[in-house]
Amino acid sequence: MRAEPYPAYDNGVLRIAQTSSPAGLAISGEIDEATYPALVTSLHELAEGHQEVQIDLGGVSYCDLAGLRAIVQLAEDGSTGPVRHVRLHNVPSYIRAVLAITGWDAVPRLDVES
Repeated sequence: MRAEPYPAYDNGVLRIAQTSSPAGLAISGEIDEATYPALVTSLHELAEGHQEVQIDLGGVSYCDLAGLRAIVQLAEDGSTGPVRHVRLHNVPSYIRAVLAITGWDAVPRLDVES
């Protein structure tokens, strides 16, 4: 995944850059209550018109449960929008642990890659 040179969002705490091939986001920094709105906006923009999206979480140093839930919702059953396949790349071990504890690692159409 290659990120665009200029981020879609960067407030010094959270940086979200679009990737062009394949369509996706490269996220770094902290996802919390303060940065959640920017994450949701970026995820919504990404989801429009794409049946498959890639999200690189390798630079995420902190992610609260609401932020992770917003990411997982992209792969849900389509009751609130189109069904899409979501691939998570470079997932930090603490996020993997939360995905396993919540059972979100078993959501259909959500692939968690190392």
